[in-house]
Amino acid sequence: MYKLNAITLAMLLAGALPVMAQQSATDSKESPQPTTAENEKAIEVISVTATKRRTKLMETPVAITALSEAQLRQSGVNNIRDIADLVPGLDISTATDQAAPVISMRGVRSTNITELGDPAVGVHLDGIYSPRMQGALALMYDVERVEALRGPQGTLFGRNSTVGSINVISAKPDLSGFSGNLNAEAGRFNSKNVGGFLNIPINDEFAIRVAAKGLKRDSYLEGYWDPNQYDTRHLSQEVLNAPVISEDSYQGIGSTVTQRENWWIDAAGTDPEAQRVRALTPANKKDFYNNANEHSFRISALWQPAHGLFTNHTVFQQYVNNSAGSLDLVNCDQLRGRPQEYGGDCSSFLPSDNTYQAVVNVPGELNLDITYLRNTLNYNLSEELSLVWQLGYENMDRSSQQDSEVGLDPWDGAIYFLKGTGATSYSTEVQLQSDEFGDFVWISGINYFYEKTTTLGYYDNPMDDKAFWDQPDRSTKAYALFGQGTYKLTDKLHGTLGYRYSNETKQDKGGRTYRCSNADGCAPGWFNRTVLSNLPVDYFYDPAIYASYFANDNKGQWQNHDFRLGLDYNLSQDTMLYSYLASGFKAGGIGDVFEVVNDRTGEVSRFETQFDPEKVLTLELGAKSSFLNNSLNLQAALFYTDYKDMQYASVGSIGNVERLSPVEDANGSPILGPDGMPILEFQNKPVIAYYTQNVPGSTIKGLELEFDWKPYANGRFSGYATWTQARVSEDWITKWDFDPEYLFNLSYEESMDPENNLLTTNLKGNDLAMTPRLAANISYTHSLDLGSYGFIHGWFNWSWKGKSYTTIWNLDKHLDDMNFAVSDEAALYISDKRGAYSMLNAALKYEPQNQAWYAEVFVSNATNELVQYWNNTGKGIPKGSFGMPRYYGVRAGFNF
Repeated sequence: MYKLNAITLAMLLAGALPVMAQQSATDSKESPQPTTAENEKAIEVISVTATKRRTKLMETPVAITALSEAQLRQSGVNNIRDIADLVPGLDISTATDQAAPVISMRGVRSTNITELGDPAVGVHLDGIYSPRMQGALALMYDVERVEALRGPQGTLFGRNSTVGSINVISAKPDLSGFSGNLNAEAGRFNSKNVGGFLNIPINDEFAIRVAAKGLKRDSYLEGYWDPNQYDTRHLSQEVLNAPVISEDSYQGIGSTVTQRENWWIDAAGTDPEAQRVRALTPANKKDFYNNANEHSFRISALWQPAHGLFTNHTVFQQYVNNSAGSLDLVNCDQLRGRPQEYGGDCSSFLPSDNTYQAVVNVPGELNLDITYLRNTLNYNLSEELSLVWQLGYENMDRSSQQDSEVGLDPWDGAIYFLKGTGATSYSTEVQLQSDEFGDFVWISGINYFYEKTTTLGYYDNPMDDKAFWDQPDRSTKAYALFGQGTYKLTDKLHGTLGYRYSNETKQDKGGRTYRCSNADGCAPGWFNRTVLSNLPVDYFYDPAIYASYFANDNKGQWQNHDFRLGLDYNLSQDTMLYSYLASGFKAGGIGDVFEVVNDRTGEVSRFETQFDPEKVLTLELGAKSSFLNNSLNLQAALFYTDYKDMQYASVGSIGNVERLSPVEDANGSPILGPDGMPILEFQNKPVIAYYTQNVPGSTIKGLELEFDWKPYANGRFSGYATWTQARVSEDWITKWDFDPEYLFNLSYEESMDPENNLLTTNLKGNDLAMTPRLAANISYTHSLDLGSYGFIHGWFNWSWKGKSYTTIWNLDKHLDDMNFAVSDEAALYISDKRGAYSMLNAALKYEPQNQAWYAEVFVSNATNELVQYWNNTGKGIPKGSFGMPRYYGVRAGFNF
């Protein structure tokens, strides 16, 4: 009954808008012309490029949100992650191990942000596709606007725009005169943010614009260095010589697992001093995880000859991030009050009961250097026909290191991406466009895209196994033919037809995965901590020392046909109704290849992890209306999406193999023989991989309402309200992978066994991740005119998102149908359900009458809300990425 009522209500709301608009149109015919005061309340006309030509926002038959530079600066936006609460149906997480944002729109997202994956929401810079999600982190500054399109954009924008696209449009050079801006921000956590631009017209036909921005901020984490973890090579002498708090790890002294119950420390090496339990050392916030140290500059040129035959816009941009990166944190709020019998709360295994803390032995490091080159040529072939040629080039170099287990487990671990990791891509698109004045307005084109990624890095278990990835040439080649046209059927009715043919090939040439372990003599050995500590930190950077490898050569090709059928009707001069049926496509993937050697027989088994394309089909009904003499804009969209073969990526087992491994006791600790070394025997071990599987089918339906209202000349309200239901709608029989060790009281091997029937489950009916049923956002701005003393502008923003899930597992829905070994109470302490939350932001700004400068005080997340965006729960400890705590400061700027 609830489902039926919600859908009925949504349809009634969507249907009410055109009725209201029709009444408004009738009233306006009978009312006198607006006065000057009423004209001051009219909302400015916003132009967008959602159809790859400039159209008015309220006349474009697409659900789209356009954010201006002023709105972005007012909201404290630094990069694409910061717009998440400003756009209906949008959620942006961060995958810390890849330093990449994960964009979710209308319930659809990509969980594979490695070089093997593609986003579900295409990111475009000045209309040109940016393939790597790390590139979306580039500082957002001096922009004309940001356009967020919702719904499939397959026919015009192509690959990986299955559910929408985000286009960041930089400010173009201005031929009219010299101008500039300098702005700065100082805030909490020793934050410093400086930016600005210079616009320089060289003559009446050519101008350049130089813009730049830099951001530095200390970490907002309570950080500690831990000398009790296995790998001490990265730690300073100060940390290594920290005060001794216990001679024995099992004295219950200390605040972490590695201090109180570290099973290996008493036998770890030959140096007694290195086997004592020592205190933690507080970290310097300037260079600890979750700090910021990034800068970017952009040079753009506009050539616009007086004869008017063409314009050419060229952009060169560079972005550099030299920070400590980020890492997963423990959700201490969720664990608060958990009894010791279930694992205790954060005070049981961390220094304090605070989510914003981390205990590590590997310093964070992120070096990200991205160069962009974009060019757009518009050439008028005739009065009725024009040509658009776009060229894009992007080069990303990346290296990083990150602590993996963050002191929560005696088994140490870290992940490293070395210099040489990166991606290079280029694309070109040629379009032919008709003029905008005939009965048939059309666009056609051809697009070619090429990307080559290289990966050089490894996962390090300092006590044993290491896997080194050397992928010198993973490439994607894609080309497409497309066309879309809108025909004027009557004076008020227009029909749209679009089509795109896509062909995409992915290939891995020469890829290798190298293996190193104690068994093959590459690693130092189980308790040779002293030997390990004497090795240089870059010792395992060289694949030549690894004992063996297997090849990853693989190839896959996919083709697809996308379409768009649409009708839009001008109900009145101020109201448009539209509808469309459109498809979207994201290519499949080649995945990794694994060749595994049986330690007992020497037999080699090969595992391939290819996955299928995902496709969407969306029906959308919408309305856009202006009321009250253009002082109120309303947009409504009602949509239904059939989502096939969603690509879901996770770490799991793809098979089993016999390995010579230590025998463990009931607590998971190795059993030692008379010689003090672990007892080894051949055991059936899982083959662990980061791989992608396809979710057979899901359905997504929802209603989005946006508004922009100026009730009086100096006041403005804007915002949205949404209702979305996104669920797995077909049987998906899979292996339970949400913390099975804790929930089922299993060993690691049992929890990863793909043939363990205890873990078989059907996730039909589960909600898709990061998709709250209800969400709302409202902003209010009021300007106080002080006459000759200038202006005071007050701004207030409230954002609210209802309950949702951070993963697709929906733990609380399976308490009855899964045979969990722990109680329902214990399970709920690690639930992947995210509670409803609200965020409050505000600012107070002063500027003089001539608006030559401004000064502002602001606060973000005023209520200090803890918001989790990514979930990585393991061994009864919920972890993930979280938004910043309360942030406040001052801003100032000068215009000239």
